[in-house]
Amino acid sequence: MVRRPFALANWKMAMTIPQSLAFVREFLARAGPDLAAVEVVLCPPYTALAAVAAAVRGTPIAVGGQDLWPGPGQAHTGAISAELLADAGATWVMVGHWEVRRRLQEDDGAVNRKVRAALEGGLRPILLFGEAAGETFDPGRLSVLLDGCDGEAVARMAFVYEPEGAIGQSEPVPPAHAAAGCRAIRRWLAERFGKEAAGQARIIYGGSVRRSTRRRCWRTPMWTAWGPPGGAGTRRRSPKSSPGLPRGCLTCQALQKCLARSL
Repeated sequence: MVRRPFALANWKMAMTIPQSLAFVREFLARAGPDLAAVEVVLCPPYTALAAVAAAVRGTPIAVGGQDLWPGPGQAHTGAISAELLADAGATWVMVGHWEVRRRLQEDDGAVNRKVRAALEGGLRPILLFGEAAGETFDPGRLSVLLDGCDGEAVARMAFVYEPEGAIGQSEPVPPAHAAAGCRAIRRWLAERFGKEAAGQARIIYGGSVRRSTRRRCWRTPMWTAWGPPGGAGTRRRSPKSSPGLPRGCLTCQALQKCLARSL
């Protein structure tokens, strides 16, 4: 099955509204018509979400939230719901990021509640998970993370293989390591939900990537992702060097191979 490469940019707490809009304008100009070859999701800070969603309306770019709170009810100061994210223009939402897990001390059951809240709110979940530092990856954890989900829901989701030890590092994990993790996820999904649902789900690697290593990553057939280079959130984003897909990379030979051979 041929899948369009999936590019996810998590801006964390970087980028004011003016900076976000400037990024979008330059990114669209640099990407041009090649943008149609890649499924791009931008996850700006909540303050910039509505502005970015309005700026990319009518383009191939989608917008997502960086997290959500599953409720119930509305009495949760400082939190944001699937309904509010959708109202601001989001169609995707990230759940399970290691930084959020650590801060809120979330287990897989808590992340599952967010997955289900996203689906119930009409959003497409981007489920991030991977082994904790010093542990072995176990895709069987998906039985808890996807509890209550069916094949139709899974087919609309994106899964980000995110080993805790790869977050904020100067180098990505070896391509073979990332490929093995992504393949293990798709294999588990196929066994539980069927090959069709597993084949439609987007599965990417989510660790940090440097400009100096991204071409090596693109040469790996499974590498249908684009993440923020280096330490995300530590500097202003630029379409020239960060979570974007510059025009040259969109048309490079390695990406064309990914289009034909992605997992």
